[in-house]
Order: sequence, then C-alpha cells, then structure tokens
Amino acid sequence: MNHTDFNALLKKNTVPSVLLFEGEEEYLKKKALMDLRAALLPAGMEELNETTLTAPAPDEIVAAAETLPFMADRRLIVVRDEKSLSGRAEADEKLLDYLPKVPQTAVLLFFCGEKPDGRKKLYAAVKKLNGIVTFSPMKDRELTAFVINAFREQGKECNERTAEYLIFTSGTDSNQLLAEVNKIASHNLATSSVTPEEVTALATPSLECTVFQMVDAVVSRQNNRAFSLLQSQLLLGSDRLYILAMLLRQFRLLQHIKIMQYEKRSREEIRGALGVPSFALDQYLRQASFYTGGQVKQAVKICFDTEYAVKSGKLNQDGALEAAILKILNLAVRE
Repeated sequence: MNHTDFNALLKKNTVPSVLLFEGEEEYLKKKALMDLRAALLPAGMEELNETTLTAPAPDEIVAAAETLPFMADRRLIVVRDEKSLSGRAEADEKLLDYLPKVPQTAVLLFFCGEKPDGRKKLYAAVKKLNGIVTFSPMKDRELTAFVINAFREQGKECNERTAEYLIFTSGTDSNQLLAEVNKIASHNLATSSVTPEEVTALATPSLECTVFQMVDAVVSRQNNRAFSLLQSQLLLGSDRLYILAMLLRQFRLLQHIKIMQYEKRSREEIRGALGVPSFALDQYLRQASFYTGGQVKQAVKICFDTEYAVKSGKLNQDGALEAAILKILNLAVRE
C-alpha cells in the first residue's frame, strides 16, 4: 500500500498489527509514524505505551509486543535497523513464526531508513500480512498541493504556478522544499502572498535547475553566465560526469519536444508525454525554439560522445565538460 492507503486505514482504525515502512520519501514516512503515534497513544501516556528497539534480538521484540498497553487500546513497538531486512542475514525463525501471532493490543512497526531487500524472509512475511507501506516521492498535483499547504501553515498564500516554480527551482525532495518554504515565508512578514520573484531571489536551485539555467544561458549566447553557473556547481562539489549526464538529459528532453512538434502533437500531449507541469513546459518549449531538430540531435551526440570518451579513458574528466559546453554554444542559433 502507499501512504494514502495507510492514512485511510488509520482513519478507520484498522491498521494491521505488523507494518513495514519503506521508501525514499522520508518526510511522509516520518509524518506517518507521527500520525500513527497520535492515533494509538493517548496524550500523556506515550512513553508508557511505546517501545523503540534498535537491531533487537527476536526475544526483545516478542516481549515488547506481548506487554499489555497501559490505559490504551494498543501499544506501539518501533523496530529500527533490523539487520535481517538487508545484507546477508535472515530473520530468526522464531520471529517469523511470531509475526502472524502479534496480538491486536500491539502494532509492530519495522521502520526502514534504507531500502530493504524484498527477497528477505522477513519482508515476505510482512507482505503476506498486508503490512508493507511504500512511501514514494510525491509527484505533480500532490507535490504542488504539499507546497501550497506548507505555505498556508506559515500564514502565507501561494498559488499553483508559484508552487510549481518553487518545485522546478529547488527539486522534488519534500524536506528540501519545506526548508525553502520556511526560508521564503520568514523573509517578508509584511505580505501574505508569495511571489515568483521571491522564489527566484531566495530559493536554493537544485542541480537540475542549474543545468536548465546553463542551457538557458547557452541558447541566449550568455557564455560567461553559462560557465559561471558551471563553476558554482563545481565549487559546491558537484561531479563533472553527473553534470554532463544532466546536460545530456536536458537535451534529450528538448529532442523529444522537437520530435513531437514535428508530429504536430498538441501542447497537452507534449506535457503528458514529458510528465512536467505547465510552467516547466513553457520553459522547455522556449528553449527548444532556439534550436532546429538537427541541432538538438547534435547537442545530444556531443554530450553522449563526451561521456563515452571520459568513461573509456580517451578523455580526461577535467576540461571535457567545458569543451562539450563550448561545442554546444556554437550550435545555438534562433530558427
């Protein structure tokens, strides 16, 4: 199940006795744990009815689950760093045999910080009990709504387009977005609305956004700005090959746009195929307009050939990225 399914079970008070939280979306995972605590543990009785175990022995888990709750309907047992969910170790048979017998007076939660191995016996046993909850990164409308709500909790109003712009600028990681929301919301307490200009001035650009800005500088013939943005990322410790891969991704995206435009696809068809919000599509379409289809294809080839040459040892990583950008700069001319 995903986080939405889990929330539905929580509201109906039908949460399984054995759960496993997994997935990349750390914010939603931690929030689900907080919501589970709030639903199960009466105020003032939290410490008496929750046990947190780190890499425990099976007997510790069984003992905690068998302990009756105090002035509450259920106890919460949170197991962290369970070694039998990753690496070579397998769960003790005693623990595997016990899982179906966990009483209704307890909720046993395996909280995974790193990705568990789905082939492990413990994972399979929890899955059989319908207790796997996967927290995947939020996308599109859900992420936009998340940003708007985060601003609202700070007493600020944010429209969809500004929220999309912040996501486009700072990336899709919810923890990073919350940090950006807090920064922007605390900047100007005199106004109640958040503007795109504030996002531009205050938000920390992700590497993807910086690469987009580099391409923008390239197609606008702003050579100094393109290399200034590149230098900033290198000073921050970004890997040249990773930046090159992002550059390749960007021009492949523009190539897809040129192909779909040649096929006379509608704007909505292009947006749906790329899976990007309307705001981002406007920017991509503008960038694509500076190139012919052949030029975009050539830019993709430059990035691909450079990456292959570096990885095969034909080119030194230092300077190869800069040389590729220089070649691409010579391609950008308005149709």
